[in-house]
Amino acid sequence: MSKKETMQPFDPSKGRKNREVKATTVAKMVKQRIGPIELGTDNPEDVINLGWVDPDKIIFNYSRQRFAEPSHQKNLDKKWKTYLMTPGQARLDSNGFYYVADGQQHITHMINKYPGKKVPMCWVESDDPNVESEMLLALNVDSLPMAKYFVHEQKIAMGYAVPIAIEQAVIDADCETGFKLRRPGSITHMIDLYNAFDRWGGESLTIILTKMRTYWPKDKIYTATMNGFLKVKELLEVHGKFDDDLFDDVFIESGNYFEDSNRLHLDIKREFEYAHPTNYKGMNNTEKVASGIINVYEKATGNNLVPMPFKIDMPMMETHETIS
Repeated sequence: MSKKETMQPFDPSKGRKNREVKATTVAKMVKQRIGPIELGTDNPEDVINLGWVDPDKIIFNYSRQRFAEPSHQKNLDKKWKTYLMTPGQARLDSNGFYYVADGQQHITHMINKYPGKKVPMCWVESDDPNVESEMLLALNVDSLPMAKYFVHEQKIAMGYAVPIAIEQAVIDADCETGFKLRRPGSITHMIDLYNAFDRWGGESLTIILTKMRTYWPKDKIYTATMNGFLKVKELLEVHGKFDDDLFDDVFIESGNYFEDSNRLHLDIKREFEYAHPTNYKGMNNTEKVASGIINVYEKATGNNLVPMPFKIDMPMMETHETIS
């Protein structure tokens, strides 16, 4: 395994009957990948404190804090459960005041929801206000946001209907969702997947994914190309021309001329940059890819398909040689 591969996210539960792994085991597995770790010389129990704090002792210093967000707190109230409350992270100064670096929205909402009650807090003792900024930046800038795939996975575990339907549409096409996968049929761009499901539905999504697996069996699923074919299917239906054989022909011609589905998308993108240099960025990407696919089919067969959303002329070879 290369050094780059050892640094990629991995699932410590692989090969187990369930997905529960002790923290100490995960720590060992991570250390094996990243190598020696410089041991700390301090005792965290002497630095980090946990407890319940009087709200009157809590201060937000807005020279070192983000603004209050009413919309955030309104949304928070809609899904509030006490056990979801995030403890604040703060700096406790020598005057006994807690300067919050993280957790402002949860803390202020809890104060409003439970008047007179104390607030859970995690803090370090320091009179240096730079400690607040270090906390704020580490927790809100340096931290990696949770990947959309893991949000999708958790919502499936919680029984949310839409993520479950999306996952089923993917499975029905012999594909899989995942995080940073490159296996044939894998889908990693979750935002595109959700948008496609919302726009075209699970049935159409399964049809397109199935055909992409059929005509480019060694590819992962490139969602830009997927969306282009979904748009072509929609246009065929709008113009009363959709037919399984015809739609297969559209895929066949794309497969004949392009070595993989990503190359198809990239060549279409390149032609739009050339043909529309001043406004190609403002043109919807899905409609651009669909236009390129339609033009490939029409130039390869000499038959009209449907009107292209955007005018484009793909440079095609006369014989069915693969463009590399």
